[in-house]
Amino acid sequence: FFMAGRLVSYKRFDLAIKAFNELGWPLKIAGIGSEMKRLKKMSRDNIEFLGLISDKELAYMYAHARAFIFPQEEDFGITPLEAMASGRPVIAYRGGGALETVKEGETGMFFNEQTEKSLVETLEKLDFNSFDPLKCREQAMKFDVSVFKENIFKYLNI
Repeated sequence: FFMAGRLVSYKRFDLAIKAFNELGWPLKIAGIGSEMKRLKKMSRDNIEFLGLISDKELAYMYAHARAFIFPQEEDFGITPLEAMASGRPVIAYRGGGALETVKEGETGMFFNEQTEKSLVETLEKLDFNSFDPLKCREQAMKFDVSVFKENIFKYLNI
């Protein structure tokens, strides 16, 4: 399992760490930020902090993760799309931009409350073999820059 982003409080890395501490499942986290020291202190041995990683390493982590964990509420959220573009499902909090980008049961799953319990319950119910990497990638491509440009040009009648 994989997470990436700035390690700041509103991104809720703490929630995922608590859930993965309970489950004992491996979780890798890429990024740095003001919460790093606190998050490391609360983590057990199954959680690995990668710090800043290169774009190449990031692409590898997305592509080889079992799933991408996205516990925060964002207006949009680019990291779930990057994970899906790599063919990986996203486990996201049911809120914000994830509602527009993640297709429940097809490209990921949602948990309903920003609580450790809700995330754990969702993770325990998942059948990771039911997610088709091609469907994940197709969903992400709906948000590609070329699609955005095409839609803007259509809107502007250019």
